[in-house]
Amino acid sequence: MLAKEKNLADLVCYSDSMHCINLIKGPAMKFHSYAVLIQDIKELFDHLNVAICHSLREGNQCADFMAKLGASLDIDFCHHASPPEGLMSLLKMDAVGTIFPRL
Repeated sequence: MLAKEKNLADLVCYSDSMHCINLIKGPAMKFHSYAVLIQDIKELFDHLNVAICHSLREGNQCADFMAKLGASLDIDFCHHASPPEGLMSLLKMDAVGTIFPRL
């Protein structure tokens, strides 16, 4: 919704959940427990040029950090004007191409 509000024409979304990607890209599933949310995402994506890509969790530590941060907050939505404390070191490792082994 933020991308739509900011009038972004092109967007790339990465997820480490291939199951979620398949739910969004696949046909509607009326009886899924998150059917309404999945349909809302599909409708938002209809208004944007969105590519959904799979990323291994080990290669996406910044997103993992942000997901854990979001889960620890007691609010519906949080927008950061700059990287939160603790994220900058992960961004630097990502920028230099640090490789993390898959366990």
